Formats: sequence, structure tokens, C-alpha cells
Amino acid sequence: MLNICIVFAQLERETIQKRVSDAYYSRSQKGFRMGGKPPYGYRLEEILMEGIHTKKLVEEPGEAAIVREIFDMYEQPDTSYGDITRYYAEKGVQFYGKELIRSMLAQLLRNPVYVRADMDVYRFFRSHGTNIVSSPEQFDGIHGCYLYQGRDAQADKLQNLKGHMLVVAPHEGLVSSEQWLNCRIKLMRNKTIQANRKAVNTWLAGKVKCGNCGYALMSIKIQSGKQYLRCTKRLNNKACPGCGKVYTEDVENYVYKEMVRKLREGQSPAAYTKLNENPQVKQIYREIEEMEKEISLLVDSLAGAGETLTDYINQRVEEIDQMHQLKLEKLSVLAENHATPEQMEKVASNISLWGEIDFEEKRFTVDKMIRSLKVFPGLVQIQWKF
Repeated sequence: MLNICIVFAQLERETIQKRVSDAYYSRSQKGFRMGGKPPYGYRLEEILMEGIHTKKLVEEPGEAAIVREIFDMYEQPDTSYGDITRYYAEKGVQFYGKELIRSMLAQLLRNPVYVRADMDVYRFFRSHGTNIVSSPEQFDGIHGCYLYQGRDAQADKLQNLKGHMLVVAPHEGLVSSEQWLNCRIKLMRNKTIQANRKAVNTWLAGKVKCGNCGYALMSIKIQSGKQYLRCTKRLNNKACPGCGKVYTEDVENYVYKEMVRKLREGQSPAAYTKLNENPQVKQIYREIEEMEKEISLLVDSLAGAGETLTDYINQRVEEIDQMHQLKLEKLSVLAENHATPEQMEKVASNISLWGEIDFEEKRFTVDKMIRSLKVFPGLVQIQWKF
């Protein structure tokens, strides 16, 4: 009976998720604002659409002026991401309480929420395979657009427009269609260089951070053949003083000596507890159990619930399900990083044979022993995993 109840509970959860998904696409096709913080340059204002209370975007004058300035700057052929991010870093302008970075800038420039959409914008999206819900007559050169993730589209909607959904929104755009298209086409012509996910310059890659800002340090080779560590935030917009001229080899030698000392002091990682005995893992399991109890209570409350309560329950179940997935992903990461006794024996062996093992074996050893490295001028701080 318990197994049967579990099966039906799972079926009910999937049915609720399906209804929530259907409601999302139905409302988005009508031009409703579907949540989330407003784009930079706008604030939210309550309105009534088709007898339903919702919100629309309203221009925030100060921020909107900066958005227009960004489009004016990027429209110039010689202006790059770095030029714009440095400009605002030097002026001390913050976006959502943070400094403007390249990824945020790229998202802003691609977002059709800012364009006063006309038939040129309509033809642009149609030529890229976007599902345009609004009729051509609605592209009046005044209102902006919402670009929603397509139901079956797999690619990111800001990188690949095919299969996604475009709707004319009730708010007014900030920039002309000509200027927005000039910037969008410039973005498309930029060559995308795929990042090299595999470390090649130092076995500390992924662990070593700038002590001042917390950004990753990149190992750069100079003409003499030596490598030194540079702060990626400083490389991006010079907004961080960096950690000085620190040679990669010096940091590697120091870290190796500290790993040897750590093992000689008897603080061996072979004493790791089992994964299920990890306090952090136990806490995650408790949180998952509480989530499942809350979902069961919400599902039981659906019987006889009115429309308002049903909408709330559906939304809450979706939120809990998303948190549930995040907890499972966190468990997966913890399991991946957890070292078994066999792995820790290999770590001790690698330390004793350091000069003979290859690059990947050194990375494996550092990953099992060290959580992170912070580099300051003349100082290296190591956070151990045990």
C-alpha cells in the first residue's frame, strides 16, 4: 500500500508540474510578465491585463539613461566589452549592486526588452526561426518584447534564437530598432573563442584565487618562458589591484611543501569520515525530507481548493521542486569531491613520488587535499579539505 501511495503521489506531482508549465506558456503568450527581477533600466508597476492583476515594466530614468549610453557606446565599431566595463568601473557605477562584467553586458545588449520593436525586428527574429506569437501589426516601433524559452528548445535563448518565443510586451522600449539591430548584429559577428576547460599551465588551476577580490588567477607565460599569476578581474576591467607579480613556479613549490608538511604532521586525509557521516550531507538529507513532507501537505490541500489557492500551491510546489533539484546536485558534488580511503592512499603515494608523476596526477592530488588557495602580495593562504 505504501508503494502504491508513493506512485500516486509522484504522479500527482508530475501532473501539477505539467499544469504549472502549461499555465506558464499560456500566460507568456499573452504578454504577461512572468516573474524575476526587472531588467536594468526598468522598475515594476502593477497593471490589470485581461481582468488579471500582473506587472509591467516602467522606465527608471537614471538607469534607462545608462542603458541608452551603453547601446550608444557599443554601436561604435571600435568599442569592445572591455572598454565599456572599464568605463563604468572607473565611474563607480554598479548594476544590481555589482560591477558590470562582460557576461552581464552581453546579456543586456542581447535582450529585446529594450528595443522599440518594429517590422525590422519582426523580420530579424523570424529569419532566425523564432516563434513570434504577436501579429505583425503589434510591432509598432514603440513597445519592447519579451523573449521566452521555447517549450522544446534546448539552446540558450540569448545565444540561439531558433525555437524560442517572442511576444510584444506592454512596456515601451528604450532604444530604436536600428540601434538595437546594429548592436545585435555586431554581437553575432564577434568570433566566440571556446574556453579551454582543461588546465595546461599549472596544476593549481581552479583552486588558486586572488586574495583581494576572490576571482580566479590565470597563469600567463611571458617572453622569458616563465609563468606568473594574474587576476582575471584585473585583466577584465582593471577594477582589482591584483596580487602583484607572483610567479607560478614559486606558488607551486610553496604549495607542494605545505602538502608534504600536512601529511608529516599526521593530519592524513585517510581519516576522512564516510560520506553519509558528513554533517553537511546529513543536513541536506534532513532538508530533502522536510521538502517532501511539505509537498505532500500541499498536494493534500488541493482537494476543494479555490482558484487562488490552487495557483499558490502550484507555484509553491514548483519552487520546492527546484530547491529539491539543487539539493540533489549539491549532494552529487559532495559525493564527487569526497575521497575514499583508496584515493587517499594514492594521494600519499603521489606526494612521495611528486617528481615522477604526471600533470593530471598532480591535479588529482591537489583536488583531494585542498579546497582553495588565496594569493596576496607576498602571502599564500591554503584552505584544506581536512
